Amino acid sequence: MKNIKKLLYLSPIALLMVGCAGGNNPGIEYAPDMYDSKGYEPYNQLDSNTLNEYGANVRRPVDGTVALGKADYAYALPNTGEGYERSATEVSMPAGLADAECEGKRLYIMYCSPCHGVEGKNDGNIFKRASYLKPGAWGDGYQNDYIKNLADGQIYHTLVYGKNNMGSHASVLTPTQRWQVIAYVRQLSNGNVDCDGSVVVSTDSVSMASDVTAEDVQSEVSDSTKNEEVH
Repeated sequence: MKNIKKLLYLSPIALLMVGCAGGNNPGIEYAPDMYDSKGYEPYNQLDSNTLNEYGANVRRPVDGTVALGKADYAYALPNTGEGYERSATEVSMPAGLADAECEGKRLYIMYCSPCHGVEGKNDGNIFKRASYLKPGAWGDGYQNDYIKNLADGQIYHTLVYGKNNMGSHASVLTPTQRWQVIAYVRQLSNGNVDCDGSVVVSTDSVSMASDVTAEDVQSEVSDSTKNEEVH
């Protein structure tokens, strides 16, 4: 009788110890199908799947795959000094529809003004707190002759890859949006803060350097996706 009582007392403790397993082992589960589907789900990471990387059910796209709607992300110039110099002549702002909704200004305020200021005078909150981050060649802002003489393609190149203390904006701006921001920067360099919708920006595929391949498109799309995951 005493042994039976001891067994009854110890049984809950034993079950508790067995149920609380460590690591990735969940221990004893009631109705595990509620947690892990028997069918393959794309983003359900299961160690039991030995066919794909990291035990995932989703497959990696074939090399050279271009995501739907991402064809205009093609950019053939490399992230080098030579690529930056080539962008001055090989990449140009396309002509097209006017930015009637002032999208360029909205995007500039969102992504650029924290550093460069609302009026493009490099007086944003970040530069106020860390003035050493200001660009040395045009510390006084977009009205500087350096920016006025800078080719549109070189600004686009900088938005794609980043330059010096400025990081890449490829993950947050589509190719068309990049041109809209550049067009508004041109307005600011001329002292025009208000957007009147007269900025000419194309909604078609942007003019890019020649010799663009599917691998170039995939490269930028992949880099953009990685940046999105990081941010």
